[in-house]
Amino acid sequence: MPLSVPLVLDPGHPGRFYTVHLHRAGWDADMFSVPLTAEHLAALEANASKGLTMVSECVAAELAEPDVEVTRRPDGSAEAVARVLCDSEACAAVAERYRRDADAEIEAEAARVWAAGQFPGHDVQLFRHPAELAQPVPSTILAGADMLAALLTSQRQRTGGQADTVVLFEDELAALAAGVRANTVLPGLTPDEAKAEISRLLRQSRTPYPAKADRTAPVAHRLTDLDGGAGA
Repeated sequence: MPLSVPLVLDPGHPGRFYTVHLHRAGWDADMFSVPLTAEHLAALEANASKGLTMVSECVAAELAEPDVEVTRRPDGSAEAVARVLCDSEACAAVAERYRRDADAEIEAEAARVWAAGQFPGHDVQLFRHPAELAQPVPSTILAGADMLAALLTSQRQRTGGQADTVVLFEDELAALAAGVRANTVLPGLTPDEAKAEISRLLRQSRTPYPAKADRTAPVAHRLTDLDGGAGA
């Protein structure tokens, strides 16, 4: 079934609530006796897109052209995720009722990052219930490559937008310190360069998002080959 991820655009401004509807489809390596072909991947993309139409009574999920990313892995398996951005207040209200488990939280963060690309110049955050705002970033995310981005995403909610302040939980600080020691967090940067990059991530500024999306142009899927790079 599709996952609906509620977002808050520019927290503190009323009426800026959106939803990412997404559906992920995958094939295991043992499903095929031959390597996956372009036709197989096209069918997988179609399956992911079709799954979006299962979102109940959402016009965007049913009619909008989704953005589809197809990933082919070295072990022969593949998966596709189709995402569409929805501005329906009703969809946002429904999505806000549900709590996510650890796996869904990782999926939601990926959806937030994708949506941020659709809203240049705006601060896009996951919708959180008041009781969740002070919760630490899940350990499954702390172990991933997007740890720093996930930690910085939570700062505005934790600090109330206070500038030059970062709030970390004990486990988050330990994971961050381990990443620094392993040279996986901002590798190769001087302290001043790292400070500038962190400031940029916290306060990135881009051009305004257009009022209406152009639905006439087709959206090509992205193909990520984990064995040989990425292509279109």
